[in-house]
Amino acid sequence: MKKFLLFLGIFLLLLIGVGFYAWHIERDSSDKYQQLKTLAKKQVEENKYKQAKKTLTNSLDFVINQGAIESKINQISSFQEASKFLKVKNYSDAITAFKKIQSYKNGYNILLSRANDSIEKARQAIEEQKNQAAKESSEETETAGQADSASASSSEAAKSSSSIASEWTKIYQTTSSIPQEVVDQGRKNLQDAGVNTDTISDLKIREMIVAAGKLQENIVTYAKENGYSN
Repeated sequence: MKKFLLFLGIFLLLLIGVGFYAWHIERDSSDKYQQLKTLAKKQVEENKYKQAKKTLTNSLDFVINQGAIESKINQISSFQEASKFLKVKNYSDAITAFKKIQSYKNGYNILLSRANDSIEKARQAIEEQKNQAAKESSEETETAGQADSASASSSEAAKSSSSIASEWTKIYQTTSSIPQEVVDQGRKNLQDAGVNTDTISDLKIREMIVAAGKLQENIVTYAKENGYSN
């Protein structure tokens, strides 16, 4: 009987000890997670996105339910991708990417606010591009109308039309950075210069703009030199 009681006492002590140790470990893990969570939020507020993602990744070791943390990491990555589109002036894709920020649950509100501000900025830039293109198109039409003959008028229109494309080729160095509005205007410039664009895809026009820029030529000159004219 004494041996049984002694064994029972030892067993209870071990059980209590294990329970206390587990509680202590859980409390330390919770404290560590809260510290990392607070640090990550501060890093996001300071635009330190790379560091914030690393901090959140480290915090995964201290929680069982990792869904909320992974959602925050994905939200930051999406915001970084959208910001790259905005940086290269690919405004249409930037707007689409920034709207995606709203789809993440348990994400950072400050990223939602920054995404909305960036969407507004991109929309304003697109509007400015349209206004500038319309202004230059009007100017080139006026210049063409003052030509002395039909042939001289056609030549002048081609040079004037391609002036916009020439400016674009200096700016856009990759096909992905060229907005659709620029592609549409480039196609119009080619058509005005007598180039048949029915079989030329939007991607091909983007490639032509980039290639012409490398040669410091406008898109119309590049098209005619490479056999795209009728």
